[in-house]
Amino acid sequence: MPKFQTRAARVARQIQAASGVKYTTALRLFAPAQEELDLADAMRTAGLTTAADSLTRITLVLAERGMWVGAYAHIENEFIDADPTKVRKARAVCLEAGNAVMRREGFLEAGFEPGAEIYHTAFLALSRAGAVPDGRRLARAAVGVFDSDPLMCSDVIRSEGRCPFTYERADELTGPDTPAAVAARKAARAMAAASRVQVHGDEEWHEAAELLVGAAWHGSVAAGLPPLHGLSEFQDFFETVMERVLDVGP
Repeated sequence: MPKFQTRAARVARQIQAASGVKYTTALRLFAPAQEELDLADAMRTAGLTTAADSLTRITLVLAERGMWVGAYAHIENEFIDADPTKVRKARAVCLEAGNAVMRREGFLEAGFEPGAEIYHTAFLALSRAGAVPDGRRLARAAVGVFDSDPLMCSDVIRSEGRCPFTYERADELTGPDTPAAVAARKAARAMAAASRVQVHGDEEWHEAAELLVGAAWHGSVAAGLPPLHGLSEFQDFFETVMERVLDVGP
């Protein structure tokens, strides 16, 4: 049985009962983010089990909400012209159920809280990667959760999760002088610097985004990859907006 199949089956049955979407259709809507699961696995292997378990829980919560949102989209696509009343009812039922999933886990119904906590985990992974001679797996997994619009990431990194978290420890990071470890520490410090940028206006919005591009740049190097490898939106932002990677210290 595929991993997490029991949870997916339970939610699919709930969706079938509440909306009429076929069970098999609802089951196919279960799509937890593989990049986040990879990061959780890397953290668990490194002994950071509490952070790994927390990230896995967040990933599954988001996947569960995604099933409800996807169920509504399925009904809308099929019945928007033939039965608009059915679509309106499905919207109310499915979106409220998705919001209830988030409330159950202590998240706001809308906002950047889940993403902020995912970034907390990425920071912890890069910090650990900077403390060992070869943390390439941790760094690769951390960078894997970055690939989206850097300006949206700028909002996420400056948002709070459900519990207090500080990036300040980045200034105290130490470790081996291997290229991978040095790059990982630079990536962690860039994330910390981005988190401290004030939420004020467009200038700060872009500043935090540029710092995150720097984090992804150094994180890629720490992973043994070319800078920004596989991060297409970060590459585009760097090439069109930035002149250089911002310096965040050694």
